[in-house]
Amino acid sequence: MSMQRYPQNPIERRKQAVRRYSKTGVIGVGGGVVGGLVLSLVAEDFSFLIVGLVIAVVVGIYSWSKVKGIVNHKDNY
Repeated sequence: MSMQRYPQNPIERRKQAVRRYSKTGVIGVGGGVVGGLVLSLVAEDFSFLIVGLVIAVVVGIYSWSKVKGIVNHKDNY
């Protein structure tokens, strides 16, 4: 792993992008689930839980598709 903030190596750039989107996905899904659960318990209305779960699914699918696109990238040397 390179210590440079912006590596010139395209493989290292893709590794960093996968790490970034993976972390974003985990935080987004966890935040959506926990936030929806907390809001639904505080407000005593389960519609917030459904909104939180929808947000979690959308963020998860978006991050998964980004990571999948990066991982399936083919280099032409």
